[in-house]
Formats: sequence, structure tokens, C-alpha cells
Amino acid sequence: MREVHEYLAEVRYPCDRAELLRCASACGADDTVLGRLGTLPEQEYESADVVHRLLGRE
Repeated sequence: MREVHEYLAEVRYPCDRAELLRCASACGADDTVLGRLGTLPEQEYESADVVHRLLGRE
């Protein structure tokens, strides 16, 4: 399975969780990836590093 970050390569930061989900879905992310992104807090994300750090805490 591709890593979450591969589905977020085209995301323009800053963005919110909904935008992360939209971009990942548009890049073909499966339900597992979308589910992981859906666990993120509803907030604005300044960079991919922030997203990856939060996902790494799961």
C-alpha cells in the first residue's frame, strides 16, 4: 500500500482537514488512508511535516 504522504504530494499548504481529504481522494487514496486522515483534528495545517507528525502518533 502506498504511504499517506504519497497521496498528499499535491496539497497546497496551509489547508484544512477537508482539503487533505479532497486531495487524497482525488489522488486515488483508499478507505484506509482516508480513514487515517479523517482522524486528524479539524484545524489548519501549515505544512506536510505537521500532518505527518500527527499521523505518526497513532
